[in-house]
Amino acid sequence: MPGIDTLLDHPTLWRGRSAVPAADAPVWPSGHPALDRALGGGWPRGQLIELLGAPFGCGETRLLVPLLAACGREGYWVALLAPPATPWLPGWRPLGIPPERVLLIRTEHDRDTLWAGEQCLRDPAFGALLAWLDGPVETALLRRLRLAAAESQACAILYRPPRAADQPSPAHQRLRWQPATNGLELHCLKGIGDWARSDQALHVPVS
Repeated sequence: MPGIDTLLDHPTLWRGRSAVPAADAPVWPSGHPALDRALGGGWPRGQLIELLGAPFGCGETRLLVPLLAACGREGYWVALLAPPATPWLPGWRPLGIPPERVLLIRTEHDRDTLWAGEQCLRDPAFGALLAWLDGPVETALLRRLRLAAAESQACAILYRPPRAADQPSPAHQRLRWQPATNGLELHCLKGIGDWARSDQALHVPVS
């Protein structure tokens, strides 16, 4: 018999008003028309999104450059939690991302990363949160982060290893990425809309 976490995170379970965002819910642009259409307009604000893939450093952060640049244009902060390598923030300015609006947080454990992410999401000054997790995470902690994301206007994105796909997650959306020629190949593991109901892969160029 499936556990309660599996049942709660089943995509067909109705969750009332919290299950599906409104049609006019705000989004951050993805910078790629095909991806915007697949996501229902862009990266949804106020949602928890998981990007599962490896190895890190293959363009998974460049995928979000248009989102981060949009945050910068509107004066929002961006939080980077426990990235696997220290980004060279001055190099982000030509991409439209002001380094002075980026908060880099180092943590030693995934639990600390999630706690720090929750605190950031409770501050309306943040427009985006990117956090990297290494191992399995307690579902209750992910639910807390989902709730914090839903109460904010920020886009909360967790980078997780591929094996995390075997663990049920309360994230609103889960996308699997893998390196492809001149970009990334994305598969929707969990979400809403036609893309979530299909096995279609989406190729997104990143530079």
